[in-house]
Amino acid sequence: MGFQSKSGVAAALAWILASCAGEAVREGPGEVDAEVLERRRRDEALEVLAALERTFYTHWGAVEGTAECARLGEGHLPALRRIADANGEHALGALRVLERRAPAEKFSVDARAILYVSALERERNFSRWGVIGPRGFVPAVYGQELLRLGPDAAPYLRRLLGDRRRAPFFGDAEGERANRLQGDRVCDYAWIFLATVFDRPLSYAADPRDRDPQILALDRWLDGRK
Repeated sequence: MGFQSKSGVAAALAWILASCAGEAVREGPGEVDAEVLERRRRDEALEVLAALERTFYTHWGAVEGTAECARLGEGHLPALRRIADANGEHALGALRVLERRAPAEKFSVDARAILYVSALERERNFSRWGVIGPRGFVPAVYGQELLRLGPDAAPYLRRLLGDRRRAPFFGDAEGERANRLQGDRVCDYAWIFLATVFDRPLSYAADPRDRDPQILALDRWLDGRK
């Protein structure tokens, strides 16, 4: 190779570095596209889950037959799994879609219990969990699914026994009236689910103050099971 001046070497080195940088830049868009695609699929999955939430009282949880759910393809399954694992606002919806569309996506009983009880805690309309009336408790779709978890849900339900926030019920006129007169609370739903799971005596008083001693008695009974 012939003699090159320092300036020539510097120019050659600059050209080589520029070429390498150019190759890195050319690789970049593929990586960015993958990230963009992942975000897009997550956004699309969240959009579908939000739509299923808005239309819940038309399909009552039978998501597999909805037009919204049909928009989700195989590529959305990882996004749905991440949404469920994050246990945010639409986590239970993601779990329910995955159970119907991708049974291979396994969730432990504890994970499912956490998702259901977290959704119960965040709930704004308890009609999908069940109606509490003078003739007893009638579980709705979410309530039935939670009860099927059995005693495994107990540790998570138990922490709601002290939650005195109102548990509003909308939809059925009779259920709305009973809910309003009884002042149903989150702790009342947790108590009813626990009493049902363990087949404990349950007498639902109209006055919340009369229910509190029964809730405390169940909590102490659960202590004795340890």
